[in-house]
Amino acid sequence: MRLNNFWTYRRILLTRGFLRSLRRSRQNLEASRQGAPPAYGPFMAELDVTYRCNCRCRMCQRWQDTRSDGLDLADYERLAGEFSALGVYQVSIAGGEPLLRGDIFEIIGHFAARGMSVNLCTNGMLLEKYRREIAASGATCVTVSLDAATAQCHDAIRGLAGSFRGIARGIAAYLSRRNGATAPLLRVRMTVSAANTPEIREFCQSWSGVADDVLLQPVHRCEPSYYTGLDEGGLRLDPAAISDQLQGTAMENDPYLRRLIESLSATGRFPYYPCYAGLLMVRIDPWGGVYPCLEQHVSVGSIRKGGFAAVWNSAVFDRERKRLGSHRPCRCWYNNTAMIGHFGRRLEKTLFSAAAAGRLPAARSGGRSETACCARPADPGPVTGDGLRLTAQMSVRRRGRK
Repeated sequence: MRLNNFWTYRRILLTRGFLRSLRRSRQNLEASRQGAPPAYGPFMAELDVTYRCNCRCRMCQRWQDTRSDGLDLADYERLAGEFSALGVYQVSIAGGEPLLRGDIFEIIGHFAARGMSVNLCTNGMLLEKYRREIAASGATCVTVSLDAATAQCHDAIRGLAGSFRGIARGIAAYLSRRNGATAPLLRVRMTVSAANTPEIREFCQSWSGVADDVLLQPVHRCEPSYYTGLDEGGLRLDPAAISDQLQGTAMENDPYLRRLIESLSATGRFPYYPCYAGLLMVRIDPWGGVYPCLEQHVSVGSIRKGGFAAVWNSAVFDRERKRLGSHRPCRCWYNNTAMIGHFGRRLEKTLFSAAAAGRLPAARSGGRSETACCARPADPGPVTGDGLRLTAQMSVRRRGRK
């Protein structure tokens, strides 16, 4: 979700909750600039509610984690209350495959009932079965992973024959049942790798005007994280091939995609943007482990030991925020285009402008640096072997407006 795709997301962006979240996020940035803990909770929280999955994607190993889900419905109800008190606005429900949990719609309901915008991330295999429940869940978005334009390519990546056609049926069934302005927006997301780059154009043209939004999420390796299922060749993106595939599509001149191509061509890396891990975002794994960054795999605490607020306001988390603010050797495309990075940079610019005009005190030393990273905490707390999150998504403008 990005501000440059305003029309699609207007019912989310034109809410008091979102406007309040902007003010609170700005106060968090101001506190960070002064070397102080955040004034509020994060803008966005990703909740990986299970690692169980009915797909076997080549670039993901979460489905190989055989541990049972740790948090129950009562845990998520308490977490929703804490999020509400801290001012969290965006909640992304992910996995694994969240729809494998029998209580998933109750979980969504606890956060939606408290005014939070909920995004359900699913591989789409159960979309047809639960189309009615999803439409009535209170979520604002459902994001369906679809990794190619053809069944042959998609099913090879997903490791499951027949998955492409099943997901396509599910999308059609959901859209046919969706009524009114309150049902979740439907987005399709392609994880771009060397294997499916030749199908980008067909993918975007097939879903433009059908789904409410189309997302491209490039696969990449973040050294301290997992997602090492693909070999080096599969992880390597060809900027010339991506540029060629974008020609003739609605996002041919998308500034985000153009900058990706330019940076990959010049340096072989994603472009630099500031990161707001632990300040505007947080992730919680299925067992309650808390992570400042969506890529990190070493937690800074657990919500099962005193709740989320205790972890968020802990000295361990604050030290990790400051460490991340001064040392980020890697680059993550998630921050490049997700709403967090998109409006975070603009909010931070208003702080710099205010400081230059003398309306804010000068920043203390040790503030946020201009290198983006996700790495191991200096004081990590309990170590969990969770893993496996591809971050980054590039929001594609729809060809038409409804």
